[in-house]
Amino acid sequence: MPSEPNIVQYIFDLSDEQLRFDINTAQGTNEHLQGPEKANKEYPDWTLLEKDQCNCCPLKTSESKYCPAALRMHTVLETFKDSASVEQIELTVKTERRTYKQQCDLQSGLNSMLGLQMATSGCPVVGKLRSMATFHIPFCSFGETLYRSVSAYLTKQYFVYKEGGQPDWDLDGLQDFYHELESLNEAFSRRIRDIEQNDAISNAIVMFFAASIVVASSIDEGLEEYKEYFTGTCATPPRGG
Repeated sequence: MPSEPNIVQYIFDLSDEQLRFDINTAQGTNEHLQGPEKANKEYPDWTLLEKDQCNCCPLKTSESKYCPAALRMHTVLETFKDSASVEQIELTVKTERRTYKQQCDLQSGLNSMLGLQMATSGCPVVGKLRSMATFHIPFCSFGETLYRSVSAYLTKQYFVYKEGGQPDWDLDGLQDFYHELESLNEAFSRRIRDIEQNDAISNAIVMFFAASIVVASSIDEGLEEYKEYFTGTCATPPRGG
């Protein structure tokens, strides 16, 4: 188990080597995966905030030189630039309390890790997923992701209610957030399109944002398709999700 309570370890056992990434999930941190960032270190131009900055990004280039999410992805892109998406690996994910193991293809493993990286990178948009990152569970099915997303959001609304605010029981804010992720997907895709990369990274990023689009669609439809599954009336998820 990781010695630090806020560290999630992703260990990729490839055919010829083992690669480990320690991800700090503590709020307010923006450490690089392989150690603290150095103020004088330069990163590729594609990580600059001004490079295809997302329309929904509230950061100012006068205050932030780099895109936080891009910085987190930089090391991963460099590490796996020569790897194939369909390469079969054994992925181990260690959190403070438990260890997960899965045989999967590389792109699926990267998809799981990239989601956690982005949510804890310091990006003010994807950072809205922080509560899910705090209780990170890798290898989630779509149904599990949808359930955790809605549950996390409604938990926040409960505290809004207890503090005298106006809670959003209709999930309007959650729908807006996932639609916002769709626009972020387009901008981020433009940011990395000119980088020499393999299909493993590209597919992992596509998978992450594609899941967000499907979640948004399910919320738009009122979760009716998942009603019986989420309320315990049946044990089988729709669409096998």
